[in-house]
Amino acid sequence: MRQTLSRSALLVAILFALAHPAHAAEGMAADTTQTKAAQKTGTQAKDSVALDAINVVYSTTKTVTPTVEIPQSVSTVTPDRMHTYGIQGLDEAVRYMAGAVGGSYGADPRSDWILIRGYDPARFLDGLALANGDWTGDSRIEPYGLERVEVNKGPSSAMYGQLPPGGMIDMTSKRPSLEAPHEIEATLGSFGQKQLAGDTGGQLDSDGHWLYRVVGLARKGDSNLNHSQDDRYYFAPSLTWKPDDDTSLTILARYQRSLSNGVGGFLPSQGTLYPNPNGRIPRDVNPGEPGYDHYHKTDMSIGYEFTHRFDDVWSVRQDLRIQNAKVDHRSIGALGLEADLRTLDRYNFPLIDQAHVFAVDNQAEARFNTGDVQHTVLMGVDYLHSRNDYRSGFGSAPSIDIFDPVYGAPLPATPFTTHTDNLLKQLGAYVQDQITLGKWGIVASGRHDWVTNDVKDDIAGSARTQKDNAFSGRLGLNYTTDIGLVPYLAYSHSFKTTVGTTFAGEAFKPTTGDQYEGGVKYQTPDGRSLITAAVYQLTQKNALTVDPNHLFFSLQQGQTRTRGAELEANVAVTDNFAMTAAYAYTDAKVTRANDATLDKQVALVPKRQASISADYSLHEGALAGLGFGGGVRYIGEHYGDANNLFRTGGYVLYDANAHYDVENWRFQVTAANLFDRTYITACNSAAWCYYGYPREVTVSARYRW
Repeated sequence: MRQTLSRSALLVAILFALAHPAHAAEGMAADTTQTKAAQKTGTQAKDSVALDAINVVYSTTKTVTPTVEIPQSVSTVTPDRMHTYGIQGLDEAVRYMAGAVGGSYGADPRSDWILIRGYDPARFLDGLALANGDWTGDSRIEPYGLERVEVNKGPSSAMYGQLPPGGMIDMTSKRPSLEAPHEIEATLGSFGQKQLAGDTGGQLDSDGHWLYRVVGLARKGDSNLNHSQDDRYYFAPSLTWKPDDDTSLTILARYQRSLSNGVGGFLPSQGTLYPNPNGRIPRDVNPGEPGYDHYHKTDMSIGYEFTHRFDDVWSVRQDLRIQNAKVDHRSIGALGLEADLRTLDRYNFPLIDQAHVFAVDNQAEARFNTGDVQHTVLMGVDYLHSRNDYRSGFGSAPSIDIFDPVYGAPLPATPFTTHTDNLLKQLGAYVQDQITLGKWGIVASGRHDWVTNDVKDDIAGSARTQKDNAFSGRLGLNYTTDIGLVPYLAYSHSFKTTVGTTFAGEAFKPTTGDQYEGGVKYQTPDGRSLITAAVYQLTQKNALTVDPNHLFFSLQQGQTRTRGAELEANVAVTDNFAMTAAYAYTDAKVTRANDATLDKQVALVPKRQASISADYSLHEGALAGLGFGGGVRYIGEHYGDANNLFRTGGYVLYDANAHYDVENWRFQVTAANLFDRTYITACNSAAWCYYGYPREVTVSARYRW
């Protein structure tokens, strides 16, 4: 308790001192070159132009900072790359990224399934937390509406508050810009998919004080399972007001509607991972009930980003968003095979999940010098108010022959048996100093959070309140050598509130994460190539484990430890030829549970994964405008369950693409899993196994003006 209070007092003192620089350090002069950069990046921190390359990121420090100067592993996916590979989900966007695993449960039109360094990452949009309910937090954000995706690996609580230890994903929405494209694109794809998308924007007045952008998409078609659909609708208008070079206000609105009736392919292990005397279960079989299953999600948000630069030292920013998300979902799920190894028992699982989120982040940034030391100091206070209303039921459903399914049997009514209302309130104050002294760089971040969880069980008529407060920190050091190599060392700490009590009634403590990381980064002088390498140890404590003496209760005696090495390269070999390469060794272990020492691999995390991709374009000659490329992805063997009983083998997948540019047109063909390999991504149990993504081909025509 004393340590927590002292840290809070120190943070408040630092905030006060930095808010009054005349008292904190008299005579600090701003460097002219540095402040000119601040004018471009500090007050336009998330402008799409400033963040158009992989060598600059925002989310890690909440300031626009070159990737090589950040003592932490961070990877970026740009819209050009997403377009080149025909990406339709976030789990597809991380396929060629070191330390990230996407599609752990195969193709699922409802959700993106991603692990970063062995953990499910938090998801942010434009620097603010998205809805994180039981189901509202897992659904897809439309990739076509994104300017870029930044993946921060390792604890990031020092800037964002309670987060899982593996990291966070921050997506940047497309927004008004003088360089915004005018385009319309039509796409045809596998499983009858048809898509029309458009993106346009520009000036509304001659002086450029008003800018706009409108992004829209409509998609209809099926998914890879029989009798299932994957329809999406997306509309995102935005407006920017820039009365002068120092002030900007951008309003961002978003509407997304997802309609599906796929159930994600939950299939028994006998007939998928293991042999079955009746043969192999078809990859496209639907174990659910096509006439009953549905997944309907509506996700709406509106907010703004305001920036203002007072002078060569001070600037302020405020990000605010209100989000409403609702999932109406019902599905018939698989319970496993009967003795004949072909009759599949099933259950009925209806649910409704609604989330209402208000998030605001207030920041003040100061750029100044103290002698030879350059500072970029960021101070902030953010607040999150998130309410989640969840209802679900569980009942019986008729069985089917999984090898020859006949649907349409009457379904007994399944009422809701669970109804919880969870209100989360998080208030956080943080301060960060990015220090440059010659060739040395330091990033020091500290944050304190006050978190309250109010949980109501509307069926049991019970309620409880849990309050937590925690300090999070990060300290990183790097050195820029004469040849451009930048070695670094870093430590970071995270926490995440764990709601609930033990059998004895004791409230759970927050789950914590501690990471030690060392690495080296190199960016070519022209800024077109970036190579990073890192080794790390990440330890999570206070994880929940099953209470062996009390059914339906948990103990907080779990610990996991991940040791890994990652290599990632984005290289422009020539003006015509670019390639990427990634390798990750991830030794993720459950080291402790119920006061017992263990040595179990964390589920779904392969020890080894590697990828390489390339793209070659012709700019001259008779074939000018023609380009082609491809990639190879390897995912090593891994377990799908916590007890390490179900292991799936490694697999190699191939992707390919070809594109042709002529005048204002681009014609493109993409193919993921080119040779249509059939593979199992994971098995959670004998009842639940998942086929990986089948071959998916898209053909598109895009016109820009």
